[in-house]
Amino acid sequence: MARESINLKLAFCCWIRPIHMAMYPWKGELCEESEFEVVFKTNNVNLEQLTALIRGLHPYETPYIASFHGDILHVGYAQWAESIVT
Repeated sequence: MARESINLKLAFCCWIRPIHMAMYPWKGELCEESEFEVVFKTNNVNLEQLTALIRGLHPYETPYIASFHGDILHVGYAQWAESIVT
C-alpha cells in the first residue's frame, strides 16, 4: 500500500511502524493479530483517493482508517511535499 500510494502520487511519504499485537472482538470472537501501522502523508486533495486505495488493498474487511490534519510549518518541506503529489 505504501509503495503504491507513492507511485500513484497519492502520498509523498509513508511511515511504516513496527509490528505489534492487536487484540479485538470480531464477529463474536476475540481475535489476536500481528499488525503494523502505516502513516500516509498526503494533502487534502488526495485524501479521498488514498482512502479508496487503502480500502481496496487492505486485507481487513473494515480497516481502521483515520486522518489527522497538520500544518507543515517548514516552507521548503511543504513545497517539496506538494511537488511530489501534484
